Amino acid sequence: MKAFIFLVAGAALVGCASAPSAGNVNSLFADARFTAPSEPVSGGDIFALDGPMRSYLTHQIAGYVRNHGPRRGLLYALRDDFRIEYDADRTRNAEQAFASRSGNCLSLAIMTGAFAKQMGIPVTYREVYGFDSWSRSDGLTFHSGHVNLVLGPLPPDGWEHIRANPPLIVDFLPPQEAAAMTAREIPEQMIVAMYLNNRAAEIMAGGDVDRAYWWARAAIRADPSFLGAYNTLGVIYARHGDLSEAEQALRYALTREPESVDVLSNLIQLFEAESRTAEAQVLKKRLAGIEPYPPFYFFDRGKAAMAKGDYRSAVELFRKELARLPYNDEVHFALAVAELRLGNLGGARGQLELALDNSTSGQRHAIYAAKLEHLKALSVN
Repeated sequence: MKAFIFLVAGAALVGCASAPSAGNVNSLFADARFTAPSEPVSGGDIFALDGPMRSYLTHQIAGYVRNHGPRRGLLYALRDDFRIEYDADRTRNAEQAFASRSGNCLSLAIMTGAFAKQMGIPVTYREVYGFDSWSRSDGLTFHSGHVNLVLGPLPPDGWEHIRANPPLIVDFLPPQEAAAMTAREIPEQMIVAMYLNNRAAEIMAGGDVDRAYWWARAAIRADPSFLGAYNTLGVIYARHGDLSEAEQALRYALTREPESVDVLSNLIQLFEAESRTAEAQVLKKRLAGIEPYPPFYFFDRGKAAMAKGDYRSAVELFRKELARLPYNDEVHFALAVAELRLGNLGGARGQLELALDNSTSGQRHAIYAAKLEHLKALSVN
């Protein structure tokens, strides 16, 4: 479930380190190199409620609150009545997520936080570990983290306290799974920075590098401790041809997150683009010590095996990639194709179903659904 984005090799990251002040990061900005934005770029209004949201709060949510109290009333209303659909195509603010009834994990946290703030319910935002995912688009590799929200204060540490007073977690994940995951509390300004950073990455993926710059800049200004925004800024500079500025931003992030796979990968690409082979090799050795096989390593080799007609090797390689990226729909789809080429209709159907379940794009969801129906028809015949 994509919540906040880290860019690798062509773009996002989170980091927990000593927080630089806003004044110390001004030297990383190069405003004059980019066309001024035609729209205000700010995270100050992402929790705003519009008319339809206020009406929903007054009528639908109020009924649940009368029966269950404020916290459970809000939770049950969103769970049983509103039912937002997961969609990773774009990170939405509260109004946009409500209007479309869709969004990613970060959008869900923002929309829920907006209602809770209006109702006077304290919230705890959390970064969840162990649920990162990777995807690729237009030459960019996206590393996505996961966040959720707890209504009210967190219970004291210890399973006995948690059993007696379980946290009311708002998440796309099942309650038991969400409660069991390791997480850390993060401040609201980091949620704002994550939103702005996501929009920067999404806008850059759409090809508008100038506009993306201002969103990444705003993310850093919103919370200078969120290191993912510096990584995104570095990728934006690189795509804009500002290689010196790109290196400065990436090195700034690396000094605060020395083992960041994302930043190291981007610096390696930057050095290779400048024919700085020796420096790139030093970082490659450093990266190999942290992560010997980068994301999609086995996937790419599986595709190469497919191109040679070696479907058995492809199946083995795709399964290796799924051991690391179990929720990646593209890898499930590739494995389905390889299984189909081997005549394993059952295996192909199972992988297509997993690709469908894990798809984060409406367009790919439709493609998988159509292919699954076709495969079902073949199985019947």
